[in-house]
Amino acid sequence: MKITTEARDDHQMKVVAEFEANSLDKYKKQAARKIAGQAKIPGFRPGKAPYDVIARLYGEPAIEEEAIELMAKDIYPQMLDEAKINPAAPGTLEDIVKEDPLKFTFVVPLEPTVDLGKYREIRKEYAPKPVTQAQIDEFIKRLQRTYATAEPVDRPAGKDDLVYIKIDANILEPADGEKAELLKDSPLQLVIGENDPEENGFPYPGFGDALIGLSADEQKKFKYTYPEDSRYEKLRGKEVEFNVTMQSVKHLTLPELNDDFARMFGDYETFDQLKEAVKTQIEARSNAEYDDDYFNAILDELTAAATIKYPPQVLEHEMEHVVEDITHDLSNKHMELDTYLKTINKGKEAWMEEEVKPAARKRLERSLVLDELSRAEKIQVGKEDLQSEVTNILGELSQSVDTKRLEKQLKSERVANALTMQAANRVLNRNIFLRLKDIATGKADEAPVEEAAPAKPKSTAKKAAKSSDSEPGEKALAKPKKSKKVSESAE
Repeated sequence: MKITTEARDDHQMKVVAEFEANSLDKYKKQAARKIAGQAKIPGFRPGKAPYDVIARLYGEPAIEEEAIELMAKDIYPQMLDEAKINPAAPGTLEDIVKEDPLKFTFVVPLEPTVDLGKYREIRKEYAPKPVTQAQIDEFIKRLQRTYATAEPVDRPAGKDDLVYIKIDANILEPADGEKAELLKDSPLQLVIGENDPEENGFPYPGFGDALIGLSADEQKKFKYTYPEDSRYEKLRGKEVEFNVTMQSVKHLTLPELNDDFARMFGDYETFDQLKEAVKTQIEARSNAEYDDDYFNAILDELTAAATIKYPPQVLEHEMEHVVEDITHDLSNKHMELDTYLKTINKGKEAWMEEEVKPAARKRLERSLVLDELSRAEKIQVGKEDLQSEVTNILGELSQSVDTKRLEKQLKSERVANALTMQAANRVLNRNIFLRLKDIATGKADEAPVEEAAPAKPKSTAKKAAKSSDSEPGEKALAKPKKSKKVSESAE
C-alpha cells in the first residue's frame, strides 16, 4: 500500500491509498461468498455457490461493489496506522479509481489542536467586593417581611406596602420576527421599596416605585428602557411598556428584630449571630458570582487568543449535544422542541444556524482550551480531593433523596461511576479556576511549570470520535453518496 496525504483547510486530511489492480481480486472472492451466503440459489447450500454462478446471477459490478466495500473496511485502519493519523470522527471514502494502480481516496477529520499562545501573559485583577452593611440590612429586612402580618387597607399604595398586581408588558419596537408581547395578565406580588440583595429585581430594579399612589382596581401605564447590561439579555436596549392593574394593597406589620426573631431561623441564640450568618451567606453567594464572572472573562480572553483547529464533524457533534440538552430542559417544562420553535417564531434550520451553532462553537472551543490548559499546566485531580468531593455530593443528595433509596442507588456500578465522574469534574474545574486565577494575578510566575508532556487526545475529541459505534469501513466509513432556613425565607 502506497499512501499520500494532503492537509485540507477544514482540518481534515485527504489520504490516497494506492494498490495494484489485482489487489481487489481476493476481496471479490470474499464478496461472492458473502452474496452467496445471503441469497437462496437453487442447487446450492447457503454460501456454497461458485464464483461463476454468482457472477452470472448478480453480475460482476455487484460483486465488485461489495468487494470495494470489504476492501475499504479492511484497509482503512491500516491506512490510519501507516499515515499516523488519529481521527476525530469517522472518515469518508470520497473516490475510487479502479484502474492500475487501484486508488482509494479518503477524507479523514483530524483531532482538534489548540495553541494557547502566550496565555501566561494574561492579567486580570482579582478583587471581589466586600459585603456592605446595606446588603445585610436589606437581607434581614426581607426576612422580617417574610414573617410580617398583612392587613388590607383602603388607601393608595405607599412604600413598604404589600401589593398584588396584574401586568401586561410589550416591547414597543420589536425586531423583525420578534414577539412584542412579554407578559399578559401576569400576576405578581411585591413589597414597594424592597430591593433584591442581588440587584436582580423583576421586572426591573425599582419597579415597585412606579406603583406608589395607585389604589385597588386602578390602572397605570409606564415605560422602561432596559440598560445594555441588563440580566435579561434579549431586552437589552429595548423599551418596554407596562400596563399594571392594582388588585389589592396591604399594610405590613413587621416583627421586632431581636433574639427571639433570630431563633425563628435556626440555631441562633442572638440577633448578632443571625446577622453574622446572613453576612456569611451573602458573601458566599457574592463571591461565587464574582468567581463565575471572573473565570468566564479570563476564559473568553484565553479562547480568543488561542489558535483552535477542528474539523466540521466535531462541531456538528457538539451541536447534537446542545440540541439534546435543550430538548431535555424543555421536556422538564413539559414542552416539545417543535412547540418551543413556534413560540420563538423560528424554523429549525434557522434556529440551528443562528442559535445552536454559535452556542456549540463557544462550548466546544472553551472545552478544547480547558483541555489544553489542563495538559500544559499539569492540572490533576488528587485522590484525597476526589474522595472529599464525593462526600460533599453525597451530603447534598442526602438532603433531597431518601437515605435508604440513596444507599440502594449507590449499589449500582453505573450510578457510582457517574457520581465519581461528577466529583472529578468538580475538582478539576475548581483546580483549573485556581490555576487561571494564579496566572491572571501573576502568582503563577513565582513557580514556573515544567515543560509539559506530549499532548494526549482531548476529551471532547474522544466524544466526537465515538459518534459511531461501528467498526471503521462499516457505518463509520461512508461510501461516496448555604444556610437553608435563612436563604429560603429571604427568597
